[in-house]
Amino acid sequence: MILEAFDIWSFIAQSPIIPLVISTIILIIILVQCFMKHIFYKARFIISFAMVFIAALLFVFYDKIKESSSDNPLWLNVTNIAFISLELISLITLFVTVDFTLSNEKISKELTNSLNETKYYVLLDKKDRVKEMSKLLEKDLDYSDGTYYKKNIFDVIEKKYRIIGMNDEEAYKADLKKFFNHYGDKVEEGKVNKLIINLEDDNAVHSAMYFNETTIFINGKYKGRILIGDKKDKNSLLGVESELAEVKENLDLISERFIVVLNNSSDGIFFNTLSLKQIWFNDVLVKKLNLNGNSMSSNEFYKNIAPENLSLYQEQMTKLSNDEYNITYKYNTGGGYVYIKEVGKKIVTDNVVELCGIMHVFGDFGYQKTDSPLDQVGDEMKMKLQLKKLINEGKTFEVVYFKCESIPDINQAYGRAIGNEMLSQYVKVIHENFVSDDMIYRVSGLEFVAFITNYNRMEALKAGLNNEERLLHVSATFGDRKIVSEVKMGISFTNDTMNPADVIQNAYQALKIASNEQYAASFAYYKDIK
Repeated sequence: MILEAFDIWSFIAQSPIIPLVISTIILIIILVQCFMKHIFYKARFIISFAMVFIAALLFVFYDKIKESSSDNPLWLNVTNIAFISLELISLITLFVTVDFTLSNEKISKELTNSLNETKYYVLLDKKDRVKEMSKLLEKDLDYSDGTYYKKNIFDVIEKKYRIIGMNDEEAYKADLKKFFNHYGDKVEEGKVNKLIINLEDDNAVHSAMYFNETTIFINGKYKGRILIGDKKDKNSLLGVESELAEVKENLDLISERFIVVLNNSSDGIFFNTLSLKQIWFNDVLVKKLNLNGNSMSSNEFYKNIAPENLSLYQEQMTKLSNDEYNITYKYNTGGGYVYIKEVGKKIVTDNVVELCGIMHVFGDFGYQKTDSPLDQVGDEMKMKLQLKKLINEGKTFEVVYFKCESIPDINQAYGRAIGNEMLSQYVKVIHENFVSDDMIYRVSGLEFVAFITNYNRMEALKAGLNNEERLLHVSATFGDRKIVSEVKMGISFTNDTMNPADVIQNAYQALKIASNEQYAASFAYYKDIK
């Protein structure tokens, strides 16, 4: 008996019947998963089908394989090992498949439990009868025994509440039943709709159920819908309304402030909406650029940019690598060309791309406000007061006396507005890099005096001057033209002479030497020439 049992087990262990049965079970499980999840698991299906096919072939030709290997012990051992390996692979694959299925089912169960406890959830058939409902909604509607099953959802709700509206419009239960009758003819497959059911309880307290509605279609036929959402009572609704009112009030305030700024600003403000190809200009720019109105197409605006500047402008806009940009170009106002210095920033919100910023217009050949450090520098009287203060404090400081000699030529060639801009650019360089506490002063149209009290900045100025005198040649690009300003500079220290009060005159003497055509450099230190 023991030998007979051993022979039967040996036959089963070496027969392809076991892997054929196991692989068939695996294939069935995977097909069920595909059907339930509405997903075709291609890799799993191919592997399981291949296993079934191989096991079936071995099962059909099993006798012939055994017969051919009976006279060959080596081949017999190989076939036995192959059959046993196939069985092991089948068992392992079955274990992995079942484990994966159980894991997915556990995850789905956890998700369902979470939905039950935290959301208002209801599954309806095509006649709006309840097939399933979350525990949270059951509790709210005072159902605990499943008696709601296959009852109309609106009848179920009205067990506790009175329906008084849908989507914040007045409606009653009969109206909702009529609206959702033959609902499948009104909706599209796969579309998610918003549904609000407004309610009133016995104490006339209002609330509302907010649902996301997903329709269910099978083979193109409407089968029902799923509602998932939550409920807000009067206090919640009042809180939301209060928050919305507060947000609206803040937005209105920001809007009012913005309008006041636009109406009273002396700057030329613009908004270039690239996605709409439309530019808006404030009244300052409308006047300066002689425009027909506050809005115009971007193509119309670009047509008035000087041809030699347009390609440069478009190239920079195309290659805008960061949000902020700065470009200068010539623009035809109809009465001639003016220079526009456009300083802006790119803003992207949703699908809207916009450039916004300020346009500085340089075209007036008279004196004008430059909105730069040139406007903030002190006069000669302030310089003398500051000089006296520094001397009284016993400080050692440096005086820089400089003159922008090329400005008259720039004024003549490009206009006084461009000259002022170049002058402003140079003052800005000195102010930002060397001067502390705004100690820079304009003593004449082209001459300036700066006090430097920081030793490190004195050394930085010296290094900058010795580095090919780059500090004396500041350039700026206007359209396709690069303009360079030529500056002469004289420098003195309070300890160059016995009397510190002579420091201004000493710096001026050094400036006169540097301005001499026979002098090799464009700057001079008084201590080197005295």
